[in-house]
Amino acid sequence: MRQACALIACLCFAAVSTVANAGYFKTITIDSDYSDWDDVPVVDDDSGDNSGGPDIGVTKIANDGNYLYIYNTFPNNLSLGTFLTIDVDHDTATGFDVFGLGLIGSEAGWQNDFPFTQATGVFNDGQGMSGEFFGSGAALLDSFANAGARELAISLDILRNETGTGVFTDDVVDLLLWTDLGIGADGIPSGFPNDSGLNGDVSAAISYQLAVPEPVSASLVLAASVLGAFVRRR
Repeated sequence: MRQACALIACLCFAAVSTVANAGYFKTITIDSDYSDWDDVPVVDDDSGDNSGGPDIGVTKIANDGNYLYIYNTFPNNLSLGTFLTIDVDHDTATGFDVFGLGLIGSEAGWQNDFPFTQATGVFNDGQGMSGEFFGSGAALLDSFANAGARELAISLDILRNETGTGVFTDDVVDLLLWTDLGIGADGIPSGFPNDSGLNGDVSAAISYQLAVPEPVSASLVLAASVLGAFVRRR
């Protein structure tokens, strides 16, 4: 009985861990005015576990019909050198395994705003992407400097050159934020005794459900039509 309960608990945990964060439909202006993000929920907070490199803190995600928007904070004011990777096929067994942690199998990546593609065992396969921005799949990033926060936009229509298929193939986006700069959560530099070997920082694996605009309610449509008829009579 105890083993059965343990198995059920494990299955429940697995089910919860694969549920995508509910999307938030909003157009964000990439301009370093982060007030756009005030009402967007936090999907991850990994603050306080890296020094000497980006300490990836709060992550917020939103989208509209054209772009995926990502906001990050960096408590130590170091942001350059942060990677974003996306698991296009939702399969951790394929694509690049960041730090060998099994958190993601990435086929598409960005260092700061620079785009590149990945494959199993290959950090950068040289195939690249096409489409907005700059025709190369680049992210629109602000600001391109070390800072305590940043925001970026990536077109939902970009393509992988090797396959001619989209990066965003369905309505779920599996992503990871990470850096190989810094000394990591153990606070011990690389090569020193008791170093864990994980030098840098990594967010949780984030699964985000692309949002769609809320439908206009029938009551609002009716009210608008009544108002229109009233105005016409006058």
